[in-house]
Amino acid sequence: MTSQTHKQSAHHAVLSLHVTGGFLAGARLEFADGLNCLIGGRGAGKTTALEFLRFGLGLMPDPKINGQRHKVIDALVKANLGSGRLAIELRTKTDLRYTAGRAANETVQVLNEAGTAVPVSLDRDQIFSADVFSQNEIEEIASSPAAQLELLDRFQEQESASIAREMEQLQRQLDQSSVDLRRIDQEVDDLRGKASELPVLQERLKGFAEVGGPDAARINEAHAAKSERAREERLPELLIAGLQKAAREISSSQVAFQSSVEAQLDNRLREGPNRELFEALAADVQTFAMHLRSAVESILVAARTAETRIRGHAKVLAERHAVQEADYRTILAASEEQGGRAAERLALQTALANAQASANEQAAKEKHREGLMTIRNELLKRTSELRDRRFALRRQVGERLSSQFPSIRVTVAQAAELQQYRDLVIEALKGAGVKQAIVADRLSQVFLPGELARLVASNDYPALALRASFDDDRARKIVDALKASGNYYTIETVDLEDRPSIELLDGDTFKESTQLSTGQRCTTILPILLTQSERPLLIDQPEDNLDNAFVYETIVKALRTVKGNRQVIFVTHNPNIPVLGEAERVFVFSSDGRHATLKQIGTVDDCKDEIEKILEGGREAFLQRKARYGH
Repeated sequence: MTSQTHKQSAHHAVLSLHVTGGFLAGARLEFADGLNCLIGGRGAGKTTALEFLRFGLGLMPDPKINGQRHKVIDALVKANLGSGRLAIELRTKTDLRYTAGRAANETVQVLNEAGTAVPVSLDRDQIFSADVFSQNEIEEIASSPAAQLELLDRFQEQESASIAREMEQLQRQLDQSSVDLRRIDQEVDDLRGKASELPVLQERLKGFAEVGGPDAARINEAHAAKSERAREERLPELLIAGLQKAAREISSSQVAFQSSVEAQLDNRLREGPNRELFEALAADVQTFAMHLRSAVESILVAARTAETRIRGHAKVLAERHAVQEADYRTILAASEEQGGRAAERLALQTALANAQASANEQAAKEKHREGLMTIRNELLKRTSELRDRRFALRRQVGERLSSQFPSIRVTVAQAAELQQYRDLVIEALKGAGVKQAIVADRLSQVFLPGELARLVASNDYPALALRASFDDDRARKIVDALKASGNYYTIETVDLEDRPSIELLDGDTFKESTQLSTGQRCTTILPILLTQSERPLLIDQPEDNLDNAFVYETIVKALRTVKGNRQVIFVTHNPNIPVLGEAERVFVFSSDGRHATLKQIGTVDDCKDEIEKILEGGREAFLQRKARYGH
């Protein structure tokens, strides 16, 4: 066989499927490390067996991405498995053996070669995986950009998965960053409002400074000191309030942790079959809790000590203030400034001190914000680097596939999928008094999310108006709406997904897969699926919507190329696949309507009578075609 001329490479393989109970009760399929074909009449159990493999390996479609297909497969499995169980033996590319088992309403349990359950997920922990495609799923890939990206990422699986994991972590940090910045922006706005009176108060006090005789400077200084004393008088209590708040929060955290530990490590666990382990866990956690409690107690003592000392300082300060107040009143009594004018000046001085305190706190908050923005910009920079790397990997895969298949062209446009970005802008523009969809379309086409966020953050509505061709009034409304509630922070972090394009050469023109006929879509995607991979390939009726010439020229020849380096399991009604593909193992299914059985298992030669009957229409039909064609 052609496959024997190829050097074998390390790859995963499904060794067997054993079903106890349900429609396929008692079935045991021992798969070959090559081409396996499942054949039989309609309703004989072929598709059920393949979906059992998918379900048993935990490779079901993501319900968030393809909810309908997940629902259909889940219903098929539960209807045909009933109260039975699946056991799937497999071999990893590193030659380790595992058994994956589950019932219809269980999660996958993995056993090692010794039969011991191990806490791993085959796919998530990258121990083992397979490419599984249900009937008509290949056609769906041709019309789904998300499915096409997933397909491209499989060719660089480990690095793509690593990038996805890090991007997920970064997104969580960016989401928290957005929350923190929204909060501090609100605090800065509140303080800015309180500090906004500072110039007016300063100007009004100038009038008092200009009044008076030779003692004007002394009087002005006394008034300033009077207003400053009011601020000084409040400061100790503010510091004590801050200390008490910090102490309460620290103490509350310690109590919450202790309560959580006690709730989780309850008596049922400590008296159960794993009590020794949970007693050890409890001891370890309690050791930490003891150190935490000790640290909290130490902090509370330090807080009380600090509070006592602050109150002592406050007492000394009050004594000084009493003397300073007496001096102030003496100066005021000797001056020409009397009665209501002095009270007005004092009120202004006090208001000025409060406004200045707000301005100082605003400056501190803005400095804090700068620190948060520095961290955020680093997160955004790393996210951008990962997106560039992800795109580069996908582009490399596209170029490789295009080179491998001259009639297929695979390209990737970076950050070209705008729908999520557009949807976020539409949501943020609600109530802004503009046509949301039209404006969102324009903004998403003109600005990258980061560019739009920067314009909004700086209130640069003229630049937005110029680049987006909006009038100033509409641009101002847009900026105000996107800035309100900090919506632009969320927009800034949106992931513009890459947009794949898989095209087929039709005549002398490449056509996008979404514009092709059903048969052409399968013709475009199937060769890509059949390329070399370390994962087993499982497809239900890959020949659907394809002519026999393509089946022979593409599928059969590809199978001959990958055999020995990749395991293939097909459900098929086309005789060319098992016969011309030289299947190592054929499984012949039959059914009485209530239960399915494996009528025969073997090589093509072992099962040739069944292949002829089921796939060729029987010996008589085969001979008549031979007579008609003359060969």
